[in-house]
Amino acid sequence: MKYTKYRIAVLVDTSSGWGRRVIRGIANYGLKHGPWQLSVDEIGINEAIHLKPDWQGHGIIARVSDKRLLNELVASGKPVVNVSGIQLNGSQLPSVTTDYNKVAQLAVQHFAERGFRHLGYYGLGNYSYVKRHTEAFVNCAKMQNLPCQVLHKKLNKSTHSREAERKELKSWLENLPKPIGILSWGTRLSHDILNVCSESGIAVPEEIAVLAGDYDDLLCDVCDPPLSGVVTPAEQIGHEAARMLDMLLKGKVPEETTMIEPTGIHIQRSTDTQVIADPVLAKALQYIHEHMHRPIQVGDVAEAVNVSRRSLERRFEVALGYSPSRKIQKAHLERAQKLLKETDMSMTDIAAASGYGSAEYMICIFKKATGLTPLKYRTWLRAY
Repeated sequence: MKYTKYRIAVLVDTSSGWGRRVIRGIANYGLKHGPWQLSVDEIGINEAIHLKPDWQGHGIIARVSDKRLLNELVASGKPVVNVSGIQLNGSQLPSVTTDYNKVAQLAVQHFAERGFRHLGYYGLGNYSYVKRHTEAFVNCAKMQNLPCQVLHKKLNKSTHSREAERKELKSWLENLPKPIGILSWGTRLSHDILNVCSESGIAVPEEIAVLAGDYDDLLCDVCDPPLSGVVTPAEQIGHEAARMLDMLLKGKVPEETTMIEPTGIHIQRSTDTQVIADPVLAKALQYIHEHMHRPIQVGDVAEAVNVSRRSLERRFEVALGYSPSRKIQKAHLERAQKLLKETDMSMTDIAAASGYGSAEYMICIFKKATGLTPLKYRTWLRAY
């Protein structure tokens, strides 16, 4: 039996985690059902996407974000599947996209389970797809009787405008009711929130919990604190788009639009909390998190938040059911575990960077808490 090697143009940005995962999903389908030959160019997230005028192939999968690209693709006469959530007037292209209503339900549930009674949304400009994302979150919050405040960043590129945007975001964050959980359109906007919170002395996640509308495994992990994100079904979108294109190439008619649910939330420090109504306690928790690399004592924390040691211990016991000393020990342990997992640092260096006085002391505490020595813990992690 003779097989046709389909040549497929993939017009999706390669600079975002979402775009790379979409492309991976397309490639996986091609491996299983091909042979497919993919044409993928390096494209920045804000770069204009074009179909090469001399391209010769069988079909196209594209993030169709504007009329110009839509017209180019239609003029090519080739089958096209769209993977953008943008809905262009007059477009009849079959499309695959994330189900924004399911994203909203997941995000609201995530905040509600952690005790947040106030929610916020930080978006981007007046894009129609961001508006749908916003409306889905606001409506879902309303169904749960949770008030939701919204701010959209204006699309300006000048230095003066960026400073004005930062001041507007700062004012909005400072005046929000707290504690509050905020969903943003994406990782970059969440990063802006974290930066402003740090500048303004707002505790994350105790006062403001921040959830990105998409999870980028690199950008979310390098935030401070590490950023939680909705895991959008990018690989599934790519795989499903490839399946629909395969149908078109074989003369079949796929469904017009397929919406795929998010796969979950990757929970990190930026939302990993329970609501703390006591502002002194919230500040104490933030101080411990920010100083987990140092050998801090309960007295250091009490001094930082301007209360007596006894008052601090009482606040911890009443609100959390454990002592500040236990929280400090847990923070040092989490820091050591992270360094063991993500670095090749020596035990001596990890102990110094995790607030332990010596490697021997760290080994003793670590084994008591986990049942493993730090070295065995690292070996166990790398076996999986």
